[in-house]
Amino acid sequence: MERSGTTTGGEPQGLPRTYLIAWFVLIAITALEVSLILVFRVPPVVRAVALIVLALMKASLIGAYYMNLRFERLAMAYIAAIPLILLALMLVTVAPDAAGLLRRP
Repeated sequence: MERSGTTTGGEPQGLPRTYLIAWFVLIAITALEVSLILVFRVPPVVRAVALIVLALMKASLIGAYYMNLRFERLAMAYIAAIPLILLALMLVTVAPDAAGLLRRP
């Protein structure tokens, strides 16, 4: 006898619904990112910070639902932390060159 919450393969029926909801949330975040660039007139610093936060949200959602890492706390922490560390390293290495270019007449 089959239980009401499963299919014959043993996979829960609610799984595709979870993926669909995650997909709609990803579409909404993408629409918000596009509207930040094209519609809203916000200062560049606020826009950059908002885009970075939204990108981290998208990466976390993709990692959690599509890479099946919802219950892997360490892997999820790495997904969020490694890009931030790389961003900081990139900014530290590029900032002196950019400051030198800004000083030139």
